Amino acid sequence: MNLELRWQENSWTSCLHAAQILSGKAPENASESLVTHVAPAAKRLIQEVERAAIAPKLFWRHALPLSAQMTGKSELAGVVLRKTRGLDVSESSHRATISGALADLAVAYQSAVPKVNEELSLRRRPLQEAWEARGPGLMYFLNRVLPEEFIPDLASVILVLPVSGGRGTAHLSYNSLRMEAMLYDPHPQLPEVVRLGWLISQLNIDLPKYSELIEPDRIPMVARLATLPAILYAAEEVELVRPGTVSLAEALKLWQVAHAGHEALAEIVTQWWQTQESRRAAWHVALAGLDRMLG
Repeated sequence: MNLELRWQENSWTSCLHAAQILSGKAPENASESLVTHVAPAAKRLIQEVERAAIAPKLFWRHALPLSAQMTGKSELAGVVLRKTRGLDVSESSHRATISGALADLAVAYQSAVPKVNEELSLRRRPLQEAWEARGPGLMYFLNRVLPEEFIPDLASVILVLPVSGGRGTAHLSYNSLRMEAMLYDPHPQLPEVVRLGWLISQLNIDLPKYSELIEPDRIPMVARLATLPAILYAAEEVELVRPGTVSLAEALKLWQVAHAGHEALAEIVTQWWQTQESRRAAWHVALAGLDRMLG
């Protein structure tokens, strides 16, 4: 395995990251400035997205990783429309209304966080240094229990300003991941460098050889859950997590994998993992089995 990470600090993705979170119920620890300035603009953006007959979840799935590649609001709106609704719609009036809402959102975010670039540049170093020191060992033990092909050769790490005190998402279709760049570990018992390893381990699960039996919309959740027992094992092996101190249910809660039902979900994943350890089914079969167990 020869994993290469490309690190990015991205103010535009930070803006959309905040908008995704604040378009719903604001976290208790969200800053008042973000809530005041960004939440109304985020809600207006979602209104325009829904007028274009795009589910907000699908919009964010493309807009967030794409924003790290393109800064133009009209360009981003057009590409997302093309990916979600088709070529004809990408040139419709919806492109102008969504790009206008994106432009308003950018202005609102700049008002709330005027020094976003300076803040991001300060936040990259702690996580990158932690990864360079501990990441290779983490990946070594991860590959003892997961297929080596789960780990891509190249991945982009998109760092964004925190909104909710630590959060991360793997963008499987774009071979990238997005993480709130924390200056400290918000959960010392489960360090952020472990979260980074967990997100990386999900990125190749959408390959047809692993996911052909799973509905595309369900692949991200299956990937998140299937890799969780493995990353906790690897983290214990390299002494990033003290053995027996972080349960699957606690990891689900701390990393916001699910909003509720952590114990029941952890029981399903544990049962699946133990079965896979004993039976060693082909991974595409095993992942499809987890998908069925999730219902």
